[in-house]
Amino acid sequence: MRRQSGGRSSAGGGVRRFRLLALVLTALLLLCLFKLEQQIRPVALTMAQYACKGRAVRWMELTVAQKQQEEPELLEELYILERDEAGRVVSVTANAANLTRLQYALETALTEGLEAGELDFDIPLGTLTGLQIFSGRGPGVNVKVIPLSHIDSRLDSTFSEAGVNQTQLQTDLVLTVELCCVLAGMQVETEAQCQVRAAQIVIVGETPQFYVQGAGSVV
Repeated sequence: MRRQSGGRSSAGGGVRRFRLLALVLTALLLLCLFKLEQQIRPVALTMAQYACKGRAVRWMELTVAQKQQEEPELLEELYILERDEAGRVVSVTANAANLTRLQYALETALTEGLEAGELDFDIPLGTLTGLQIFSGRGPGVNVKVIPLSHIDSRLDSTFSEAGVNQTQLQTDLVLTVELCCVLAGMQVETEAQCQVRAAQIVIVGETPQFYVQGAGSVV
């Protein structure tokens, strides 16, 4: 009877030691994962921020180009030219109504894309470690992009030489949006801005004396 009791006691002690060892190993593993997460967090946020900004700029450029291709009528009659008796262009006036229509159409297309989650993307887990050997490897970690503001846009117009006795008038649309990137419970904010060509004409002859855009004028 004593021998049997001693055997059971020894087996019970082994189980307790195994449980204690498993508990210690689990605690060490959790500690290592916590330390690793603390090291990866700033790298992951920085990479998500840059990736989000770059993707947003490219996405805005492509969306604007696609909208202009799908609806070419948006680019018609954006300028009004005034000529003298000799047929020379003496002034250029922006067609405010048509430029506003173009601006609104592009803002709407971009806003709808943001709301539909077109900017969401994945980053390989290995890339988030910041180690070159793991870059591009591992499962993708989803990055959700949330707009923090409406698409802000403004029109900028410039004159430039386009050749002998030729002047180019170009109107660019400058787009800006505030974004929040959410990555595995972490989040970081960024701003994306791009400049796309909205309209362009080449005027043959002398440079017009003035250009009128909206309520202001450039002499």
